[in-house]
Amino acid sequence: MTRAPAFFSTVILSLGCAHAPVAVEGPLIEVVLDEGKPDQRPLTPDKTFELLMRFDPKLPSYRLVRARFQLAQPGKLVFTVYAVDGSGRPGAPLKTIERNYPPACAGSADDGKWVVEDLSDVPPLGAPVFVGVYSPIKQEDPRLWACSNDSGAVFARDADPSLPMSSTKVRRTPRLRLVVAPAN
Repeated sequence: MTRAPAFFSTVILSLGCAHAPVAVEGPLIEVVLDEGKPDQRPLTPDKTFELLMRFDPKLPSYRLVRARFQLAQPGKLVFTVYAVDGSGRPGAPLKTIERNYPPACAGSADDGKWVVEDLSDVPPLGAPVFVGVYSPIKQEDPRLWACSNDSGAVFARDADPSLPMSSTKVRRTPRLRLVVAPAN
């Protein structure tokens, strides 16, 4: 896991499609799972499955500020931020964002375009979080850019919460990052 400087995050955030005004506060830490060079556009699971990414800022207490991701192909996506339960698995949903991302939000692997979503209304946390993503419309093919690195923190699972957690590690890492701030 890498932590990019806060000023770098602010500069990059000025690019791309922002759907909500995001107030910049400091100090900020960007939690990164990918290796930085997108080279793949893997399929986004449909509603049957969910791609899960585990983020651990390694802070005793923190607030989520925003998420940013690189969209490779437009379409409708659902992002869900989950608390971690007592066994270290995705627990209660903390926030869900369901949005149709237009072609203007999609970019190439190297154009530096990021989509930004506000997460500042999520209560303070003291443990890792999971971010899940899937496409609710089978006929669409929205995709996030991804890197070929195996972060060990990306999984695919059945999206039905009534089923036991059975996940498969995914050997590529989507370009989705979380910006956090230490909680006071």
